[in-house]
Amino acid sequence: MYRDGHAGFNALLYAPFVPLVSASYSLEAALWGAVLALAAATLPDFDQGIPWIDHRGPTHTVWFALLFGLIAGAGTVLVARSSFGSGGGFTFGFGFVIGTCGILAHLVGDVVTPMGISPFAPVSRAHMTLNWFKSKNEGLNRAFLLVGSAALLGALLLAIYRPVLVTPAG
Repeated sequence: MYRDGHAGFNALLYAPFVPLVSASYSLEAALWGAVLALAAATLPDFDQGIPWIDHRGPTHTVWFALLFGLIAGAGTVLVARSSFGSGGGFTFGFGFVIGTCGILAHLVGDVVTPMGISPFAPVSRAHMTLNWFKSKNEGLNRAFLLVGSAALLGALLLAIYRPVLVTPAG
């Protein structure tokens, strides 16, 4: 999958959680989750610009997902302390889960291509591929971007305007 496809896929996967996070914690937490999910969408592909790291090598493993989850969790705590005072639902666990799942979603987007990945390297060299479609499939990448963007936008609008739509009884 290419950048647009990964971004759309992560947006599509996070969209259903926006109203839930917003209602349970805060709109700010839901927005921060969207930022983390989209930041994680293409992060593993930074390896393409580094000649001594194989593409779909260490950055395409569950270990990298966990590492990014730890960084996202710590970053979430820092954002909560510096920007939102009481936190508004911003916790280490929230950032860790969104960050880790964002990278794992990228891995899923790559496992469906012929090139596949080795998600447990170096512990296991088992290679996984479903070989459903080529990474460069423009139509599919654009479709994911369009559907994911629309889903995330709709979810954000629902979370923002929910207080207007739901009025207390009485």
